[in-house]
Amino acid sequence: MSIIGNQSGRSIQPIILTALTYLTFSIVISLFLNWYNKRIQLVER
Repeated sequence: MSIIGNQSGRSIQPIILTALTYLTFSIVISLFLNWYNKRIQLVER
């Protein structure tokens, strides 16, 4: 990857793509788990 990055100067694009993919999955999983926790939350009297 370093040879390709040195020749083309585009080594930042795969890093940004990987970061955005990770961020998207993290947000989706977080929203799902928040919804699930609210759904199964115990109600105190």
